[in-house]
Amino acid sequence: MMVIGSCLFRRRIQPAFLIALVCLTLRVVADDQITKNDGTVIPGRIVGVTDNQVMIETRSATGSVNKIPYYLSDIKSVVMAMPADVAKVQTPGVSPATVISALEPEVKQFAGLPVDWVVEAMAQLGDAYAAEGELSRAVAAYDQISKVYSGTPYENVAKACKAGLSLKAGMVSEALATVQPIVDQANQDVAPSPSNGAIYAYAFIVYGQALEAQQKPQKALEAYLTVKTMFYQNPILAAQAEQRAANLREHNPGLNIE
Repeated sequence: MMVIGSCLFRRRIQPAFLIALVCLTLRVVADDQITKNDGTVIPGRIVGVTDNQVMIETRSATGSVNKIPYYLSDIKSVVMAMPADVAKVQTPGVSPATVISALEPEVKQFAGLPVDWVVEAMAQLGDAYAAEGELSRAVAAYDQISKVYSGTPYENVAKACKAGLSLKAGMVSEALATVQPIVDQANQDVAPSPSNGAIYAYAFIVYGQALEAQQKPQKALEAYLTVKTMFYQNPILAAQAEQRAANLREHNPGLNIE
């Protein structure tokens, strides 16, 4: 009797279980979201960007799956979680080779998508190329940011990254001149959004390095601590700023900001 009763119970809950499973599946499929300029919201799964169009996979009422392209120019905003392959290299100390292996396919697939993590992945990929001595590929990665995000605040990421290369080449004044307008803009932004905060961090790190090169440790420390306290949204950049501040203090005992 116990066996029969157990089987009947399982049969009774099976439809409810299947409904719950279908709902869970639909929620997974609808993790991403596109909002068009006219306010229309399209849920689904973003599968890539090609020819200035975002391809999104949607599920109809009948359960069929369709892939529909939307022009980037028609899109107001996008919600898309960071993929696992990108997330796994978002900690300090990951080797450049590992970063390149993880991010190259993701950047190829999603470059141009108006989402913070995509731009940050592109910049991180360029930095990894630079760390490996592949400067031409680094410049190409930064140029791609400028190209696909032309006219947006994300362009400042490319400018700051290129300024970092100038700094490594010993062109301190050129690097400082590039990031100074971004720093000035940040100083006027009393309530930066998380997106802008991460963008400003790139500039402030290069700014601090340039000030160090000019033998201005106090101002350099202030730049690094600004990232740590205000523009900390990107964990890798926040960790870089903190380490640079620690190194600066180690070599300049008693150094503090006014």
